Amino acid sequence: MVALVLGIVTVGSVAARWPILGQEWAEWTRYDAAGNAIGGGRIECDGTVQTWGDAGRAQGFTIYPCQ
Repeated sequence: MVALVLGIVTVGSVAARWPILGQEWAEWTRYDAAGNAIGGGRIECDGTVQTWGDAGRAQGFTIYPCQ
């Protein structure tokens, strides 16, 4: 059970670092004061960055492994 919980935590963890090129991808979402998503973005496995809405600075990433 502990290994399962640790595995879930490491799949989508919030980090203050950029993803490792070719090994990880990341996403972030910005919210307004009411809790509505107003923008965000993704950093793909190849390093390209895609944004939507008011993406702001790329920070507070959730990092995932590349498939």
